[in-house]
Amino acid sequence: MANSILSRLREKQQSYILFTFLRKPYSIRDAANRGLVVAAITAAIVLPIFIGRGGGDATAGAGDAFSAQLAELEVARAERDESGGSDELDARIDALEEATRLGYLERDGDASDRGALAPDFRLLDLEGQPHQLSDIDGPIVLNFWASWCEPCIEEMPEFEIVSQELAGRVTFIGINDGESPETAREFADDVTGVSYLVLLDPTSSMTSGPYPLVGRPTTFFIGADGIIEDLWVGILSIEQMRTLVGELISEEIGTGSEQAMPEEYGEATLNIIDSAKANFSTAEELIQRWRDNPDVMSDPGWQRNMVAQTRVWSDLTEQFSGLTPPEQWTELHQKVADSLAQIANAAGPLVRDAIEVANADGMTTAVTLYDSFRALFDVAADNLSGVIETQ
Repeated sequence: MANSILSRLREKQQSYILFTFLRKPYSIRDAANRGLVVAAITAAIVLPIFIGRGGGDATAGAGDAFSAQLAELEVARAERDESGGSDELDARIDALEEATRLGYLERDGDASDRGALAPDFRLLDLEGQPHQLSDIDGPIVLNFWASWCEPCIEEMPEFEIVSQELAGRVTFIGINDGESPETAREFADDVTGVSYLVLLDPTSSMTSGPYPLVGRPTTFFIGADGIIEDLWVGILSIEQMRTLVGELISEEIGTGSEQAMPEEYGEATLNIIDSAKANFSTAEELIQRWRDNPDVMSDPGWQRNMVAQTRVWSDLTEQFSGLTPPEQWTELHQKVADSLAQIANAAGPLVRDAIEVANADGMTTAVTLYDSFRALFDVAADNLSGVIETQ
């Protein structure tokens, strides 16, 4: 069962990547960027995991709070250049420099080896907020990945499943190596759908410094004391991952009562997800008929069928909201619930309104929303199904 869900996830990733490269470029820059990605993938085929690339700005994609600190630092430095400075101003600049320093934060005894203190760092997440490794409590699984690294992308759904199983007990971190925030966000959110912490290292400061890699993906298993207990070069299966994480926390993963999935919850959830996918398939056939022939909006039979599908969206949302997941899978369950609610409560009313007044533009807006929310549902539902089917 686990193999089937992971196969579906990988097919989704492959379809998404294929679509990205086959669609017409929307700008010269897009065409150029696509050429660079194709070159990277070509290199990855020749040397699958033994390549790397750098470049970029460490502060790219910084959030409002972090950007405000950077701006304050620049103003303070300019003030010092102009006035000559003071003890108070120098202290403020030192504090701001410390707070906004990104990359490697050296400490005695650190090294990227088993038994050594894991090198500390501060990097921004996908929302532009800073995170420092040494500030995170408890065991950590640290994985380096990039969009051009096929094994990296392939193993991320398995990481998601195990991270959900151990939510709150082990922190999973994926560091995107040497790519822009936009690329990292696209692959983390749209292709793999992971919910664990993803950090950005557009300058490859980690892999060119304290974490020199011999291959990608590479995963470090760090104890609560900050010591690297184990590391793995290359792709990890879900079984290997559970074994290594289990050794990290001295517990057998996947068999304890904490990971047990109530049979009634699992069965009900899978039934609703299957029903939703069947409904969405029917809805998309109707939508495709409208795309092929916009005049179908005046067909009473098509109208009744399309409106009926939107009513089912609401029923499915209500059914799913009545389920109570095990605590460790609450976050993933909520992602499915949210995407269903967005389809039912945002796209649904817009579809019905557009049909009622035969508004083609309104229908276009409604379908665009539906497509976006459906993509979110597919990723979240496949990941939740994967958790259930591996129990």
